[in-house]
Amino acid sequence: MNLTYCGGTHICGRPVNEDSYDMIEMNSNLALFVVADGLGGHAAGEVASGLAVPALVDSVRAHAPTEASCSPEQMREILNEGFIAAARAIADDCRINVKHTVMATTLLAALVSDTLDCVVANVGDSRAYLGGTDLKRITKDHSFVQELFERGLITEDAMQLHPLRNIVTRVISAVPVTPDFADLSLGKNTLVLCSDGLFGALTDGEILSEIQGTDVPGICQNLIERSWVINRDNTTVIVVRAKI
Repeated sequence: MNLTYCGGTHICGRPVNEDSYDMIEMNSNLALFVVADGLGGHAAGEVASGLAVPALVDSVRAHAPTEASCSPEQMREILNEGFIAAARAIADDCRINVKHTVMATTLLAALVSDTLDCVVANVGDSRAYLGGTDLKRITKDHSFVQELFERGLITEDAMQLHPLRNIVTRVISAVPVTPDFADLSLGKNTLVLCSDGLFGALTDGEILSEIQGTDVPGICQNLIERSWVINRDNTTVIVVRAKI
Protein backbone atom coordinates (compact mmCIF):
# COMPACT_ATOMS: atom_id res chain seq x y z
CA MET A 1 0.00 0.00 0.00
CA ASN A 2 1.03 3.57 -0.61
CA LEU A 3 1.45 4.37 3.10
CA THR A 4 4.30 5.26 5.38
CA TYR A 5 3.85 4.60 9.08
CA CYS A 6 5.62 4.01 12.35
CA GLY A 7 4.67 2.95 15.87
CA GLY A 8 6.28 2.74 19.24
CA THR A 9 5.58 2.23 22.92
CA HIS A 10 7.41 3.06 26.13
CA ILE A 11 6.88 1.97 29.72
CA CYS A 12 7.82 5.48 30.91
CA GLY A 13 7.72 5.54 34.71
CA ARG A 14 5.34 2.64 35.31
CA PRO A 15 6.46 -0.77 36.64
CA VAL A 16 4.66 -2.56 33.75
CA ASN A 17 3.76 -1.50 30.22
CA GLU A 18 0.03 -2.22 29.90
CA ASP A 19 -0.13 -0.84 26.35
CA SER A 20 -0.14 -3.00 23.23
CA TYR A 21 -0.18 -2.08 19.55
CA ASP A 22 0.13 -3.51 16.06
CA MET A 23 0.43 -2.30 12.46
CA ILE A 24 -0.13 -4.62 9.54
CA GLU A 25 -0.94 -4.45 5.84
CA MET A 26 -3.57 -7.13 5.38
CA ASN A 27 -3.18 -7.05 1.61
CA SER A 28 -2.53 -4.52 -1.15
CA ASN A 29 -5.88 -2.85 -0.42
CA LEU A 30 -6.15 -2.63 3.36
CA ALA A 31 -3.98 -1.74 6.37
CA LEU A 32 -4.82 -2.05 10.06
CA PHE A 33 -3.48 -0.02 12.98
CA VAL A 34 -4.37 -0.85 16.60
CA VAL A 35 -3.65 0.61 20.06
CA ALA A 36 -4.85 -0.84 23.38
CA ASP A 37 -4.25 0.42 26.90
CA GLY A 38 -4.86 -2.11 29.68
CA LEU A 39 -6.54 -0.47 32.62
CA GLY A 40 -4.31 0.29 35.57
CA GLY A 41 -5.87 -0.73 38.87
CA HIS A 42 -7.52 -3.75 37.25
CA ALA A 43 -5.98 -7.19 37.46
CA ALA A 44 -3.78 -8.04 34.47
CA GLY A 45 -4.30 -4.92 32.37
CA GLU A 46 -1.29 -5.91 30.30
CA VAL A 47 -2.86 -9.33 29.69
CA ALA A 48 -6.12 -7.74 28.52
CA SER A 49 -4.44 -5.46 26.00
CA GLY A 50 -2.11 -8.26 24.93
CA LEU A 51 -5.10 -10.50 24.18
CA ALA A 52 -7.31 -7.86 22.55
CA VAL A 53 -4.86 -6.67 19.91
CA PRO A 54 -3.96 -10.02 18.29
CA ALA A 55 -7.57 -11.20 18.51
CA LEU A 56 -8.70 -8.11 16.60
CA VAL A 57 -5.88 -8.51 14.06
CA ASP A 58 -6.73 -12.18 13.43
CA SER A 59 -10.42 -11.35 13.02
CA VAL A 60 -9.74 -8.54 10.55
CA ARG A 61 -7.42 -10.81 8.58
CA ALA A 62 -10.16 -13.45 8.41
CA HIS A 63 -12.86 -11.03 7.26
CA ALA A 64 -10.91 -8.68 4.98
CA PRO A 65 -11.54 -9.07 1.23
CA THR A 66 -8.38 -10.29 -0.50
CA GLU A 67 -8.79 -8.64 -3.89
CA ALA A 68 -11.37 -5.86 -4.09
CA SER A 69 -11.08 -2.50 -2.37
CA CYS A 70 -12.94 -2.19 0.91
CA SER A 71 -15.79 0.30 1.32
CA PRO A 72 -16.26 2.25 4.56
CA GLU A 73 -19.38 0.19 5.25
CA GLN A 74 -17.38 -3.02 4.91
CA MET A 75 -14.62 -1.63 7.10
CA ARG A 76 -17.08 -0.85 9.88
CA GLU A 77 -18.45 -4.40 9.72
CA ILE A 78 -14.93 -5.86 9.75
CA LEU A 79 -13.88 -3.75 12.72
CA ASN A 80 -17.05 -4.57 14.65
CA GLU A 81 -16.29 -8.28 14.23
CA GLY A 82 -12.77 -7.57 15.46
CA PHE A 83 -14.00 -5.88 18.62
CA ILE A 84 -16.30 -8.84 19.29
CA ALA A 85 -13.32 -11.17 18.86
CA ALA A 86 -11.25 -9.09 21.29
CA ALA A 87 -13.93 -9.38 23.98
CA ARG A 88 -14.23 -13.10 23.29
CA ALA A 89 -10.48 -13.60 23.77
CA ILE A 90 -10.64 -11.85 27.14
CA ALA A 91 -13.71 -13.86 28.16
CA ASP A 92 -11.97 -17.12 27.24
CA ASP A 93 -8.98 -16.22 29.38
CA CYS A 94 -11.18 -15.16 32.31
CA ARG A 95 -12.82 -18.58 32.36
CA ILE A 96 -9.39 -20.15 32.83
CA ASN A 97 -7.79 -17.56 35.11
CA VAL A 98 -10.09 -16.45 37.93
CA LYS A 99 -7.71 -13.63 38.91
CA HIS A 100 -8.26 -12.05 35.50
CA THR A 101 -12.04 -11.77 35.70
CA VAL A 102 -12.06 -7.98 36.10
CA MET A 103 -9.35 -7.21 33.54
CA ALA A 104 -10.16 -4.79 30.75
CA THR A 105 -8.58 -2.58 28.14
CA THR A 106 -9.25 0.34 25.85
CA LEU A 107 -9.20 -0.55 22.16
CA LEU A 108 -8.64 1.77 19.23
CA ALA A 109 -8.33 0.59 15.63
CA ALA A 110 -8.13 2.19 12.21
CA LEU A 111 -8.54 0.54 8.83
CA VAL A 112 -7.11 2.42 5.85
CA SER A 113 -7.97 1.37 2.29
CA ASP A 114 -5.97 1.79 -0.91
CA THR A 115 -8.27 4.74 -1.76
CA LEU A 116 -7.17 6.40 1.53
CA ASP A 117 -10.63 6.03 3.03
CA CYS A 118 -10.32 5.32 6.73
CA VAL A 119 -12.64 4.03 9.44
CA VAL A 120 -11.72 4.42 13.10
CA ALA A 121 -13.34 2.34 15.86
CA ASN A 122 -12.91 3.14 19.53
CA VAL A 123 -13.81 1.96 23.03
CA GLY A 124 -12.22 3.74 25.97
CA ASP A 125 -10.00 6.80 26.11
CA SER A 126 -7.24 6.02 23.64
CA ARG A 127 -7.46 8.61 20.89
CA ALA A 128 -7.22 9.13 17.15
CA TYR A 129 -6.23 12.52 15.72
CA LEU A 130 -6.06 13.79 12.15
CA GLY A 131 -3.41 16.42 11.59
CA GLY A 132 -3.11 18.85 8.70
CA THR A 133 -3.15 22.61 9.09
CA ASP A 134 -4.70 21.94 12.49
CA LEU A 135 -5.23 18.93 14.76
CA LYS A 136 -8.68 17.36 14.85
CA ARG A 137 -9.63 14.76 17.44
CA ILE A 138 -11.48 11.95 15.69
CA THR A 139 -12.55 9.94 18.74
CA LYS A 140 -14.55 10.87 21.81
CA ASP A 141 -13.25 9.61 25.16
CA HIS A 142 -15.42 7.19 27.10
CA SER A 143 -14.41 8.68 30.42
CA PHE A 144 -15.83 10.27 33.54
CA VAL A 145 -14.24 13.66 32.83
CA GLN A 146 -15.59 13.64 29.26
CA GLU A 147 -19.08 13.20 30.68
CA LEU A 148 -18.50 16.08 33.09
CA PHE A 149 -17.32 18.26 30.19
CA GLU A 150 -20.34 17.39 28.06
CA ARG A 151 -22.64 18.32 30.95
CA GLY A 152 -20.91 21.70 31.18
CA LEU A 153 -19.53 21.03 34.66
CA ILE A 154 -15.83 21.43 33.80
CA THR A 155 -13.82 23.04 31.02
CA GLU A 156 -11.76 21.12 28.50
CA ASP A 157 -8.57 22.41 30.13
CA ALA A 158 -9.78 21.21 33.53
CA MET A 159 -10.19 17.69 32.19
CA GLN A 160 -6.39 17.33 32.06
CA LEU A 161 -6.01 18.13 35.76
CA HIS A 162 -9.10 16.47 37.21
CA PRO A 163 -8.25 13.89 39.93
CA LEU A 164 -10.67 11.36 38.35
CA ARG A 165 -9.41 11.80 34.77
CA ASN A 166 -8.25 8.18 34.62
CA ILE A 167 -11.73 6.69 35.15
CA VAL A 168 -12.84 5.04 31.90
CA THR A 169 -16.58 4.42 31.51
CA ARG A 170 -16.57 2.01 28.56
CA VAL A 171 -14.02 -0.76 28.02
CA ILE A 172 -13.29 -4.01 26.26
CA SER A 173 -13.72 -6.80 28.80
CA ALA A 174 -15.34 -10.22 28.88
CA VAL A 175 -18.62 -8.47 28.01
CA PRO A 176 -18.82 -7.34 24.35
CA VAL A 177 -19.53 -3.67 23.62
CA THR A 178 -20.11 -1.85 20.34
CA PRO A 179 -17.39 0.64 19.43
CA ASP A 180 -17.93 4.18 18.21
CA PHE A 181 -17.09 4.61 14.51
CA ALA A 182 -15.75 7.56 12.57
CA ASP A 183 -15.21 7.80 8.80
CA LEU A 184 -12.56 10.04 7.29
CA SER A 185 -10.33 10.48 4.27
CA LEU A 186 -6.62 10.40 5.00
CA GLY A 187 -5.61 12.43 1.95
CA LYS A 188 -2.50 14.49 2.65
CA ASN A 189 -3.16 14.48 6.39
CA THR A 190 -1.44 12.56 9.18
CA LEU A 191 -3.32 10.02 11.30
CA VAL A 192 -2.18 9.62 14.91
CA LEU A 193 -3.38 6.82 17.20
CA CYS A 194 -2.25 6.97 20.81
CA SER A 195 -2.80 5.92 24.40
CA ASP A 196 -3.49 8.53 27.06
CA GLY A 197 0.18 8.77 27.94
CA LEU A 198 0.65 11.04 24.93
CA PHE A 199 -2.21 13.50 25.28
CA GLY A 200 -1.83 13.47 29.06
CA ALA A 201 1.63 14.95 28.54
CA LEU A 202 1.42 17.07 25.39
CA THR A 203 -1.06 19.69 24.26
CA ASP A 204 -2.80 19.51 20.89
CA GLY A 205 -0.51 22.28 19.70
CA GLU A 206 2.59 20.37 20.73
CA ILE A 207 1.37 17.19 19.02
CA LEU A 208 0.54 19.16 15.85
CA SER A 209 3.97 20.80 15.86
CA GLU A 210 5.70 17.40 15.98
CA ILE A 211 3.66 15.82 13.19
CA GLN A 212 4.49 18.64 10.77
CA GLY A 213 7.85 16.92 10.19
CA THR A 214 8.63 14.76 7.17
CA ASP A 215 10.37 11.90 9.01
CA VAL A 216 7.58 9.62 10.21
CA PRO A 217 9.80 7.37 12.42
CA GLY A 218 11.32 10.51 13.87
CA ILE A 219 7.86 11.89 14.66
CA CYS A 220 7.01 8.74 16.64
CA GLN A 221 10.28 8.87 18.53
CA ASN A 222 9.96 12.57 19.35
CA LEU A 223 6.36 12.25 20.58
CA ILE A 224 7.25 9.35 22.88
CA GLU A 225 10.43 10.97 24.19
CA ARG A 226 8.65 14.25 24.94
CA SER A 227 5.87 12.39 26.76
CA TRP A 228 8.40 10.36 28.74
CA VAL A 229 10.03 13.50 30.08
CA ILE A 230 6.73 14.94 31.31
CA ASN A 231 4.71 12.05 32.74
CA ARG A 232 5.00 8.54 34.11
CA ASP A 233 2.23 6.85 32.15
CA ASN A 234 2.76 4.20 29.48
CA THR A 235 2.82 5.91 26.09
CA THR A 236 2.05 4.35 22.72
CA VAL A 237 1.95 6.19 19.40
CA ILE A 238 1.21 5.19 15.81
CA VAL A 239 1.67 7.72 12.98
CA VAL A 240 0.26 7.03 9.49
CA ARG A 241 0.65 9.08 6.35
CA ALA A 242 0.03 8.53 2.63
CA LYS A 243 3.00 8.64 0.26
CA ILE A 244 1.78 11.56 -1.82
